Amino acid sequence: MPGFAVVKHLGSGARSTIWQLRQRPTGNSFALKRIVKEEPGDGRFFRQAHNEYGVARNFDHPVVRKIHRLRRVRRLFRLKEIHLLMELCEGTTLQDKRPATAAEVIDVFLKVAEGVTHINSRGYLHADVKPNNIVVAPNGTVKIIDLGQSCPIGTIKDRVQGTPDFIAPEQVDRHPLDARTDVFNFGATMYWVLTGQAIQTVLPKNDTMIFKADLAVTPPEQINPAVPAPLSKLVIECVELLPRRRPQTMKAVSSRLALCAHAISRGPPDPMIDLPEE
Repeated sequence: MPGFAVVKHLGSGARSTIWQLRQRPTGNSFALKRIVKEEPGDGRFFRQAHNEYGVARNFDHPVVRKIHRLRRVRRLFRLKEIHLLMELCEGTTLQDKRPATAAEVIDVFLKVAEGVTHINSRGYLHADVKPNNIVVAPNGTVKIIDLGQSCPIGTIKDRVQGTPDFIAPEQVDRHPLDARTDVFNFGATMYWVLTGQAIQTVLPKNDTMIFKADLAVTPPEQINPAVPAPLSKLVIECVELLPRRRPQTMKAVSSRLALCAHAISRGPPDPMIDLPEE
């Protein structure tokens, strides 16, 4: 991108690469997502990038990654690349490093809940909350990233979008999505962080049949005794199959998490969570 110098490669995804850039006049650091069209069907990656940029412009919260600019690159009058200039979110995703104590887990997810509450308050859903989309910096700063699947509340998507281990039933059934969809994704993510195991969702990972009994979720405290009972109960309520049985807003989830944090702070030091191997 003109006016910037490439510092290093940060990662790769479907048709995309992420780079750290330094702005030449100021020395400020940014992240650049470069999406390249390689096949005729790759237009969906461009649409997702446009969506991410358009949605991100509605948010202004320290936990939600900012996207500053979208640049289109054409060759022979055809769109070949899209560049998204984004806030550089330094740290490690929860996918790569899980918090070690119950207090740390709650602290991280309180911040995530604040960010998702902000997204919902602006009339949108994140719609893909998962460990790989939450970055935690060494100083404790938390960032929610990847708004590519975000959409207005009430959206009925034209195809199934989501990550199998964290997707809500209404996303699979292509029903209208609302804040309770983010609640489910959020709860499934907490479950994985607390137990090292993913819940069984209604989206099969292969061609096997899913039965109702397969969808029963073992409370996190039964897998990991270091999980406080109130936190375990909240997680189970968040991943209820029926939206009406879940907490109805992320703000309600945040309030429950704050109570969990208060209970832990009044008791003995919380034990290290023995996260099992995946």
